[in-house]
Amino acid sequence: MNLTNLKTFVAVAEHRHFARAASVCNVSQPAVSHQIARLEQEVGAKLLNRAARRVSLTVAGEVMLEEARRILAAVDRARERMQEVTSGAVGRIRLGASATPGLYLLPALLAKYRVAHPSFDLQFQIGAVNEIAERVIRNDLDMAVIAGRPPTTELRAKLLCRDQLVAVRAPGTPVGGKEPLRRADLERQCWILREDGSATRRELDGWIHRHRLTPARTMTFDGPDAVKRAVMAGLGIAIVSQLTVEDELKARRLVRLNVALPLPVRDFHLVDHPQKHHGAACSAMLRLMTATFPHVR
Repeated sequence: MNLTNLKTFVAVAEHRHFARAASVCNVSQPAVSHQIARLEQEVGAKLLNRAARRVSLTVAGEVMLEEARRILAAVDRARERMQEVTSGAVGRIRLGASATPGLYLLPALLAKYRVAHPSFDLQFQIGAVNEIAERVIRNDLDMAVIAGRPPTTELRAKLLCRDQLVAVRAPGTPVGGKEPLRRADLERQCWILREDGSATRRELDGWIHRHRLTPARTMTFDGPDAVKRAVMAGLGIAIVSQLTVEDELKARRLVRLNVALPLPVRDFHLVDHPQKHHGAACSAMLRLMTATFPHVR
């Protein structure tokens, strides 16, 4: 099976567009059409539904896309292993993370890694949990650290550490006192929420649903830093990762709220593909994480 045809098919399937796939693959649009036709002839099935401005996958195409990604990932792994054999080290690691661990848990670890392994190419990307997980599956990333469980069973997950969520407000706002905030007190507040798709928002939505809370007002901001700034400006209260507000709590730029309802504790996980072969650079990162997070399992 021709690898070029497979790469072209994956590009068309992901972009749902022949011209955009041609641009990504650096070939002409007729060449893309020819390669797709050759692949369909080879597998004996129609893979794509073609319309004037839209391309969609047939049932056979959906199956083929899954298998093509696995084949291409296996080829990438084979090349990495051969490079390791011939050069003695695979000097690259592509690490991803969701926002909270990426911004607050990993920077110090990445700095330590770079000092210990200056010859390795360290690539790092922060994104939404689903996006990061999908990139690990596609072998665009070697591994990732995410908040919560991975959104797919295709990935292997190792627990790194636990993360307590806390409720916070701005100093001077008339919210809360010595007595814990009850359900009615919480519902009267304006809640500052993370964006849809974030692991923190998913955890908080589940907690709100379990306790049957109905906040009177909500405001949504992208990212933990934006949420903190909104709370510090006095726009409302927020339930956030303790990791993200430790400095603000110490400096009294934020105040911790006493909430009667128990707040969630979630896990940070290291995820990778179970069939992934880790070269020297990735193995060094795994050793550093094991030393940094002794309860890794």
